[in-house]
Amino acid sequence: MKTLNELKTQIALAKKQLEDAEAELFDFESKAENNVFESLDVALREVEEMLEQRAYQDCQGAYNVGCDEYRQEFIVDGVMYRGTLTCEYNRHDKTYYYLEESEFTYEKV
Repeated sequence: MKTLNELKTQIALAKKQLEDAEAELFDFESKAENNVFESLDVALREVEEMLEQRAYQDCQGAYNVGCDEYRQEFIVDGVMYRGTLTCEYNRHDKTYYYLEESEFTYEKV
C-alpha cells in the first residue's frame, strides 16, 4: 500500500506530465506546416474557430482574461497566411470574463 506522500507525489508527477504534453500539443498545432488547408474559405473558417477557442479557454476560471490578440499561421496552395483574432472582453459578477466581440483578419506572410 502506498503512503499519502507517495500518492501526492504520483499525482504531482502526472499533472506535470499532462502540462508538458499539452504544451507539446499546442506547439505542434501552432506550426503553419501543421495547418494546411485545401481552400482559403475552409482555412479562414477553421483558423478563426481555432483562435476563438484559444480565447475561450484562456477565460476559463475566476479572474482569467484572454489576450487582446491571437495569431495563427496557415498554408493554402503553398502560400503562407497569418490569421489574427482581435478580442474584446467583458465580465459578469466582476469575476468571470468572456469574449464579447472579436474581429478576424488575415494576410499573406
